[in-house]
Amino acid sequence: MAVPVISAFYGGLLGVLAVVLAVLVINQRQRTRIGIGDGGDQRLALAGRAFGNFIEYAPLALVLFVLLELCGGPRLAVHLCAGGFVVGRIAHAFGISRSSGTSVGRFVGTILTFLSMLVAAIWLIVLTARQL
Repeated sequence: MAVPVISAFYGGLLGVLAVVLAVLVINQRQRTRIGIGDGGDQRLALAGRAFGNFIEYAPLALVLFVLLELCGGPRLAVHLCAGGFVVGRIAHAFGISRSSGTSVGRFVGTILTFLSMLVAAIWLIVLTARQL
């Protein structure tokens, strides 16, 4: 079985992004001296949601990309899906950390996140349905 090196690369990028987002939460906690919850601090709430939203989507997305690669999906498809997801998560985190309302970053990030996951999922269905 081939090692999913493309997915591993993007998994590494996502790992770095997760740490960056977590550190932003920790820094805001230290500034505000709020250990649990957000204590009504808007910046802490936004940093927490940026991290939380990332963690809600990244694991499933990474599983989809690994499976797509292992099931013989085209290398370009894996790069486009995983790369689009990483860019989407960065855009979303930037947008949500700046405002609790709508923003270009959140919009673009959401579209790229859902599109990359949906394309990977559909590609997996197509690739594997022939083998069922």
